[in-house]
Amino acid sequence: MAVVLPEHDGPWTFEQFVQLESDNGERFELVDGALVVTPPPDNRHQAIARRLFRQLDAQCPPHLEVVYEVAVRVGRSGRVPDLAIVRADAPIARGLGYAASDVLLAVEVVSPSSHTNDRITKPAQYAAAGIPSYWRIETDEPPELVAMRLVGDVYAEHVRATVGVVQIGDWRVDLDALTPD
Repeated sequence: MAVVLPEHDGPWTFEQFVQLESDNGERFELVDGALVVTPPPDNRHQAIARRLFRQLDAQCPPHLEVVYEVAVRVGRSGRVPDLAIVRADAPIARGLGYAASDVLLAVEVVSPSSHTNDRITKPAQYAAAGIPSYWRIETDEPPELVAMRLVGDVYAEHVRATVGVVQIGDWRVDLDALTPD
């Protein structure tokens, strides 16, 4: 099925980007005014993201919130991390996304079509926007969690793990529970 976008002249703004809707699962992101369309994630990607969401949500203190696939303004771009931990009191109007300053952690689950984005482009943009932590989940078997934290204006690897329960700051992640039996 082809993606049909509304007619549009010039670069897209963040406000225009967050108003877009897809009825066939595509995900839109905004990169320096250009609209990027990506295919819907596969079932393994979705299962891992959903299971990680449940783990983080169960540990989430009241002043934070775990959110799933929401727009985050990073500079002139609008990115959609698979998961994010945000301040619960973040000033967000329905459908307008979050400011990077309200995001404490951005999480990307790598899909076959997102390797470069999730490993290079998005971390660079999240770091430049000042998001303190970035996690990448590689979906190979077993899944691998690469946790990074902001050092200056770039991310430095903090934890890398593939099995068992790993403690990353205040968060515990059971890596063995991320994939279906």
